[in-house]
Formats: sequence, C-alpha cells, structure tokens
Amino acid sequence: MHREKIMPFIHVHMLAGRTAEQKSVFMKEVAAVAQRTLRVPEHAVTIILYEVESDHWSVGLRTMKDIRSTQLTD
Repeated sequence: MHREKIMPFIHVHMLAGRTAEQKSVFMKEVAAVAQRTLRVPEHAVTIILYEVESDHWSVGLRTMKDIRSTQLTD
C-alpha cells in the first residue's frame, strides 16, 4: 500500500526588519529540519513568512515599537 506524505504548511510570524538574505537562510533551515524530522521531500514543505510591523504587534498593553524604544533608552 502506497502512503502519501502529508505536506506540512509552516506559518512563521516575525517582526519586520530582517534582510532578504536572513529570511532566505531562515526558511531554508526550517525547511531542512521539516524534511529531516517529518521525512517528507523538499517539494512537500511550504513555508509562509508573515512580517508584522512593530506597531501592529503587542505584548500585554504595549506594542513592540514601544517596548523596543524603551529598551534602547535603558
């Protein structure tokens, strides 16, 4: 009996601001881990990277923009 591999869809949310090269390397590394651990072929791994602006992401009552600006002044 032939059993098809189920395609993993990996969604990553991160703050905007990384370079295209950093994102490319990151996605390749994530894909490689998924291939190895889930035993699926390369073409079966889909990664979607969502970049979120720091003023559109909050932790508690503060946006990441506010948190980052506070960290820079400490």
